[in-house]
Amino acid sequence: MDLFTHKYRRELPERHDEIKAISGHFIGKSAEYLFPDRRIVRSIILREPESMMLSYYNYRMMRYLTEGQHTYSFSLFLRATRVNPLAHFLLERWLEMPWVQLVRLSDERKAEILDEVLASIDYIADIREADSLIESISAEIGISPEAPRRNSAEEKQAITGWKIVRAADLSATDRALLKSRTALDQYLWSRWVRKEMKPFDSRAQSSFVLSEFVRPKYQVERRIARRFGVNA
Repeated sequence: MDLFTHKYRRELPERHDEIKAISGHFIGKSAEYLFPDRRIVRSIILREPESMMLSYYNYRMMRYLTEGQHTYSFSLFLRATRVNPLAHFLLERWLEMPWVQLVRLSDERKAEILDEVLASIDYIADIREADSLIESISAEIGISPEAPRRNSAEEKQAITGWKIVRAADLSATDRALLKSRTALDQYLWSRWVRKEMKPFDSRAQSSFVLSEFVRPKYQVERRIARRFGVNA
């Protein structure tokens, strides 16, 4: 259904007047309309895109190992992952855009829309500032600012023995591919975290439309690789 519409229920549980905060990955802007008389404070944590992609790759490989599955190359991971995952995550999840709309929009228009979105966010923090952001919000809504860390890379690495892949470990081809597939995400991070006012340059950007049509092939290869240990 996400080809044409949102894919989650908008209804809130009973006694939603007692809700102080909502957090998670599957939150759409329409949730705000369920609180017409409440003050809405928006916050988001961003991460440098290339670092995020490496972290996500390492996380997935360690998760597969804990499940008794196989790992695969970073190159296959990149090709099977959506171009500019941060930008399209916000467009799809927060603005609730269906896939057909994402395909129709140009990269320049996506940058404009996301600039408008991020301009409306009250707190934009880098991942390194997550603890201080949580502490600030927790104090305002009256909950404990401390919570045990879970699902950390250190914890998974100790269990699996996986050697963390870093940027220096990538081939020149993979580094170039990583840069081209995260150009819009890099612009958003630089603009809204580092406060750099450089315009978005779409010439360095991989094609979203082309990527979306060939990505299923790599997703199938990825599934075969993690299931049977065959990595093309």
